Amino acid sequence: MKQKEDNPIKTLFEFSGDAKGKMPLSVILTVLSELFGMLPYLTAAMLANEVFAGTATIHSTLIWAGIAAAGIILKTLLGIVASSRSHKIAFTILCNIRCAIAEKMRKVPMGVMLETPSGVYKNLIVDNVAKLEDAIAHFIPEIPSNIAAPAACIVLLFALDWRMGLASLITIPLCIPFIFGMLRGYGEKMETYLRSGNEMNAALVEYVGGIQVIKAFSRTGASFGKFSNSVNFFHDSTLDWWRQCWFWMAAVKAILPSTMLGSLPIGAYLYMNQQISLPILVACIIIPIGAIAPLMKLASAGEMLTTITANLKPVKDFLATPEQKRPDAKVEFDGSAYSFENVSFSYNDTKEVLHGISFQTKPGTMTAIVGASGSGKSTIAKLMAGFWDATSGIVRYGGKDIKDIPFDQLMQEISYVAQDNFLFNKSIRENIRMGNPQASDQEVEAAAKAANCHDFIMKLPQGYDTFAGDAGDRLSGGERQRITIARAMLKQSNLIILDEATAYADPESEAQIQEAVGRLVHGKTLVVVAHRLSTIQNAEQILVVDKGNIIARGTQKELLEQCPLYHRMWQQYVGASNLEKKEG
Repeated sequence: MKQKEDNPIKTLFEFSGDAKGKMPLSVILTVLSELFGMLPYLTAAMLANEVFAGTATIHSTLIWAGIAAAGIILKTLLGIVASSRSHKIAFTILCNIRCAIAEKMRKVPMGVMLETPSGVYKNLIVDNVAKLEDAIAHFIPEIPSNIAAPAACIVLLFALDWRMGLASLITIPLCIPFIFGMLRGYGEKMETYLRSGNEMNAALVEYVGGIQVIKAFSRTGASFGKFSNSVNFFHDSTLDWWRQCWFWMAAVKAILPSTMLGSLPIGAYLYMNQQISLPILVACIIIPIGAIAPLMKLASAGEMLTTITANLKPVKDFLATPEQKRPDAKVEFDGSAYSFENVSFSYNDTKEVLHGISFQTKPGTMTAIVGASGSGKSTIAKLMAGFWDATSGIVRYGGKDIKDIPFDQLMQEISYVAQDNFLFNKSIRENIRMGNPQASDQEVEAAAKAANCHDFIMKLPQGYDTFAGDAGDRLSGGERQRITIARAMLKQSNLIILDEATAYADPESEAQIQEAVGRLVHGKTLVVVAHRLSTIQNAEQILVVDKGNIIARGTQKELLEQCPLYHRMWQQYVGASNLEKKEG
């Protein structure tokens, strides 16, 4: 049985917050605005009646003109007030939607955020939400007024002459086939149009963000081709959408306002047969003209509802993403570090990448995790940091299942340094201070010295006040890593996770990073996901991961003797290092 879809208008107002209950007044004001806007047409009909009756005077003409002017003024003033209120409500709802998305980002597994292109979130927060503004500020409050004004016209026409009332409605049934033609396949084509726009934005963000790598590796043609293809897809889907609507929409806009198609010939027939007076005929021709604009807006209701639904769908889908459930109350730790108990994991219920692994890390020691690319070693580190929850088994820290530890408390206990750590476009000083917002300038500089980055910072144009650039692009990979290590030092956590922290470093930077790590981990527990085996030679425990399984564990000496895979990895590393030295 097909599940009933949520009402998109109701869904929008679930985000109304402080604006809840304020829209009815805006609707009432909008209805009154439209009704007062009908006065000029009514006064024109009344004045025409007096002219034909021979009772019109300068005084009465001025009175009718004044009533018409008052109607226009009241329509304008009430419209301004109603629009102001509805826009405030709209911006409140849009703000609440964006805040709900941001809050959801905080609660979903960190892995979801890391694995989704940033362009997708740009579309979600900026484009999809922005396209809802017109619906909230204009469409919703104007629906009743767009119904009320034509309804008032129809009532008045039927009061004057029921035959002329029916004649003025003849364009509505004439438009119905064209409206159905316009809506045929409209939803699917609009969904494709919106999806193509999202893909184009995502491709643009990726292209601009990766332009340095693209040019460095001569991938400009291929990468631009991907972006160009997304632009062409957007172009084609837009044209496909509009081709579906062009003819039908033009027909509706041409026929619906043409109320005289019925009222003029029928009125003329009735007048020639003396069944209607000339003043009534003129009034029945003029009055429907005032209903044309509201009718045209009402005709676009189906299109607007489809737009709302299409733009709300990605928002609703993201807000429905399963969250990581964590308690609020802090827990007591028993002094132990991590233990994995028969842990398995798969990303989004796809192929399993970890298969029932178990190990422990001892406080105050270094545990290294090594393995080929794709073996699952970084996944283990991300499970430790709580970026994902284990599919089965238990990950413990301090004797507690990390699912029972408040996320903020876990983050206070550990520092996670990844191979591609992000730096904000703020000063170097503020990037380091993120590890401890209360740290003094002296403490920041002490951490920088301990992380071997003080010297290169002082050579920058403004020293510690130099901005790092977008994502830290003004610094080299090794420099960025040392900044993140300084940040981790300032945090003063009990356990450090280094997820391939030297992967992008040159040999000189690697040596400085190793020296900094030595200071970082003094008296602390260290977990290192190693890309370069030189960094973990002195580890108390090395875990060798292969295809999601821990196939060996021990010290370097033990593994070189007992684990063929580790021995082979070591030989390859030594060979590569010797080659680098010769080339150097």
